[in-house]
Amino acid sequence: MATTEPPGNGTAAQWPDPLKVSAAAEGGCVRLLRRRLAQWLRGDHLGEDVVEDLVLAVSEALENCCDHAFEQSSSAGTMTLSARLVEQTVLITVADDGRWQQAGTGPSHRGRGLAMMRELVDDVVIETGPDGTQLALIRHLGR
Repeated sequence: MATTEPPGNGTAAQWPDPLKVSAAAEGGCVRLLRRRLAQWLRGDHLGEDVVEDLVLAVSEALENCCDHAFEQSSSAGTMTLSARLVEQTVLITVADDGRWQQAGTGPSHRGRGLAMMRELVDDVVIETGPDGTQLALIRHLGR
């Protein structure tokens, strides 16, 4: 359940330096990555409502990764959380090395995660392929 960050000076990335952290795609690691993102976002540069929206959207993306990306696999893969500031835009990506699963067609109490993410950020971009899925959450600042 350990997380890994790229080698550096031994300290965790701080705003506005890019953040990148990976962990096993297991439910217990979601909380660790969510906390790491919240630490990176907090400070006097963003409003608390923006921080809460971003952390909630990322939490849902990480949960989806754990719940769906490795359904066809016998073991959990890896999920990677990256965050960076690009001019006046926060770009956060959640990537995994699993397989994209299409939504089911029958009635379900699930399947609202992407809709919720789209309500919390300005844009959600999903790229899927044989090496995994990358979901980008985009929030423009100053709006």
